[in-house]
Amino acid sequence: MSQPSGTSDPVNPPGSNRLEPLVSVMMPVYNAQAYLGEAIESVLAQTYPRWELIVVDDGSTDASLTIAQDYRDPRIRVYHQPNLGEAAARNEALRHMNGELVAFLDADDRFLPDHLALTVGYLTSHLEMDGVYTDGLHIDQDGKSLQRTLSDRRRGPFEGSLFEQLVRASDVFGPPICIVLRREPIIRLGLQFDPQIVIGPDWDFTTRYSETTCFGYIDRVTCHYRIHQTNISLKAGQEKRLNSLARCREKAIKLAGFEGLTVETRAAVFYILLVDLLASQPQRQSAAVAWREFHQLPRREQARIYRLMASRAVMTGSAAPIEDWLRESRQLDPDSQTAGLLLNLYRFSPRLLQFSLRVKNRKQIEEWQSSPFKDLAETPGHGSSHESNTPTVSKTGR
Repeated sequence: MSQPSGTSDPVNPPGSNRLEPLVSVMMPVYNAQAYLGEAIESVLAQTYPRWELIVVDDGSTDASLTIAQDYRDPRIRVYHQPNLGEAAARNEALRHMNGELVAFLDADDRFLPDHLALTVGYLTSHLEMDGVYTDGLHIDQDGKSLQRTLSDRRRGPFEGSLFEQLVRASDVFGPPICIVLRREPIIRLGLQFDPQIVIGPDWDFTTRYSETTCFGYIDRVTCHYRIHQTNISLKAGQEKRLNSLARCREKAIKLAGFEGLTVETRAAVFYILLVDLLASQPQRQSAAVAWREFHQLPRREQARIYRLMASRAVMTGSAAPIEDWLRESRQLDPDSQTAGLLLNLYRFSPRLLQFSLRVKNRKQIEEWQSSPFKDLAETPGHGSSHESNTPTVSKTGR
């Protein structure tokens, strides 16, 4: 590990108030030389002075480490590790934090000057809240506005307990750049980022954080989130992406608070996990439908998910126990004729059923392969495809 030297007090810089909370800004870095200086400068430009910036270089092969080390502000500390991925870099930053509050900044994004002042001010005056989030603006690789805010792609905004909303989907916050958290719950709960999650470790982290905490919202644009073709989500293969998102879902289901969520949310989570994310992994599907949490769903919901799993398996040619799933669906919901019709047609001609389902669901099949950021990434002059099928985009590590 390496860090720059400095002579002044990094915790209490000139002009700061010792009673103001210290904010630890974590910045994981991987091959970000084109944008890193701009990101660091955006922290230096903060109107709130009592912060520390913890830069963790995750085995960059470009000049990122040198660029970070060239900054001599004593509030900036730089660490280096072999390339272990985004989650590992974030965990390294957690280990070196001194702050009462935690902020997030990727090496290709930037804060606006009042980001920390607004969020710290909110948490200082709302002691009942453990975190706060703001709005942000999408920018392109050249730093130009794409005329879309983070809130354009979010549900909400929500305040108070966000656990149910975060379990349901990652589009509550989007990228973590807009979030500031109290560090005490992180320490108390022993939270870390999951190294097995390549896409979305921040979603898993904030979901677990939200299980016992409350959030506020500030309706202000306080940061810039950059869309460009070197985001890790562009590089991550389909299998890695699906496995990461499936692990996020599986872990959420196993949280103690999951049982207290609405039937609608619990059924939606199992639908996305079993019908979408694990469609090519019938063994993991079969394991998940044996969980107590699945059996706590109403029988009709279980039947529906079994039927949709079987239909998806027929369409994709998966080596799944299709007949068993259809039979289970019919037993769980004997009043529904759909499973019986599908079962009889499957027994008569699997190919005919496959053709029929593919024709009927052609639009849905196209949506499986579409990108929610397509309109941003394909804006004239701004490159092409960005990220597939998840609102949360990871941009560091490999």
